[in-house]
Amino acid sequence: MSPDWLKTRLVVMLVAIAAPLYFFILVFFLPFQMEPFGDLFFDTMFHYLITPLVFASPWLGFVYFERYRLANTAHLMEGSTTSVPLRWRVFYGTNAAFVLMFFILPMITAPLAIIGGLIVAGRLFYTIGVGKLGGGKPAAVLAVLAAIGLCIFPGLVMIQFIPNYIAVWDGILTMWTSYWITVVYGIAQCLVNALSFGAPIYFLYYGASQYDKGLYGEIYTKTPTNWIRLLEFLIFAIFLILYLPPIATPFGEIPFLNQSELFTSYINWISLGIVIIMVLVKFRLKVENDTTMGGASNIFIVGLFLVVELFFKTQVILITLIIWLAFFIFAGVLIVSYLRASPREMY
Repeated sequence: MSPDWLKTRLVVMLVAIAAPLYFFILVFFLPFQMEPFGDLFFDTMFHYLITPLVFASPWLGFVYFERYRLANTAHLMEGSTTSVPLRWRVFYGTNAAFVLMFFILPMITAPLAIIGGLIVAGRLFYTIGVGKLGGGKPAAVLAVLAAIGLCIFPGLVMIQFIPNYIAVWDGILTMWTSYWITVVYGIAQCLVNALSFGAPIYFLYYGASQYDKGLYGEIYTKTPTNWIRLLEFLIFAIFLILYLPPIATPFGEIPFLNQSELFTSYINWISLGIVIIMVLVKFRLKVENDTTMGGASNIFIVGLFLVVELFFKTQVILITLIIWLAFFIFAGVLIVSYLRASPREMY
């Protein structure tokens, strides 16, 4: 198996690990506790163990049954987005992750857990009924109990979770508009600025390689990609410390500096200037194959993140729509790649 396919299998494995981890964290931070039994021990087990397992089960089942197709999807996505540099793909993926975590997964997972549990339970009952389950009567009894649990527990979780979650949904939206949008948009801002600062370095090395190719017929100047990525990461970390407000966690407050005005006054203007100069230089020199800034849609999204921060800082709806726009671009590429991907294992 080639290293490329090993990488796609690693992506699938990371998704399988991330799903239950996300739901354990989500349940831990919920502002309410589900108490269906009226007993402290059983209620605690139900809330912190059974609920995240029930939530994660349909996603784990989907990952398992579609593992080959998901691996092929990752391969196709990498191939179809080669015109977009890795650092910008990380940017779009980060925005997509925030939208999924805040808006999509919490609301759709409970109904999916019900449907997934019933489907798996039905398959277990069918397997028992047609006599295809090995292990004799003990295995059949265990399977029946598992099937009953798959019918009961998701329903119990949904009954306990949905009314409570809807009750706090307004609170979550309030937190989003008053606080978390600053964090999410701040991270996106810092990524955009750090990557914009790194873009000219990539372009200089690209220009040097093209000069070598034209003069000598061979490229002698190699782009130090890893070193540039390290520099971009350090710039991103510095910007993050400067931009974000202090973030409270169960383990204490993260003392970010909350100096976002530095970005609206200086840093974003510099980044916007870099983007404009890069576009003009590439247009003037008729550069087509360079992937420094990506295609026109990538430049448009990057420009939106910078311009909105400069001129419409308080427009929460507009900022949220831009984050969703970045999510839709990522989701669109993902869906198209998934529909094109083969469901069979490929080498």
